[in-house]
Amino acid sequence: MALDAEMAGAGFADRRLPDGRVLRLCARPDDVTISDIGRSMGISRQAASKIVGTLGERGYVTVSASAADGREKIVTLTPRANQYLAAQRAAARRIERRVRAELGTDAFDAVQQLVAVLTPDEDVRMRDYIRAHHPELGPSG
Repeated sequence: MALDAEMAGAGFADRRLPDGRVLRLCARPDDVTISDIGRSMGISRQAASKIVGTLGERGYVTVSASAADGREKIVTLTPRANQYLAAQRAAARRIERRVRAELGTDAFDAVQQLVAVLTPDEDVRMRDYIRAHHPELGPSG
């Protein structure tokens, strides 16, 4: 898919779902715990812990004990995670420009409005929806 190819070209061939979403959650200015990630994603703490562990093994996050509650683990982005997020934003903008050019501005805007109506979840990005449900609308490669 287009985003996979773009990210691989930027040096992030190890991209997986839900990496971007978890890294965006951890990019908030306040401390983010594994429990916070689980709640935000609607998954168990154990599932969130497994995702965070995988991200840690791949060099995207570090985990440390919370000073306020030793049972909680704080998830912190590494410089590689910040590079990943910047590359993802740049790739998404390039893909969005290509899709807009292929569909035309009016059709593109109509698709954006449709997605906004279909899902009130602000974390769902139009490009993610299109990629998952309508790959034929996106550019090849």
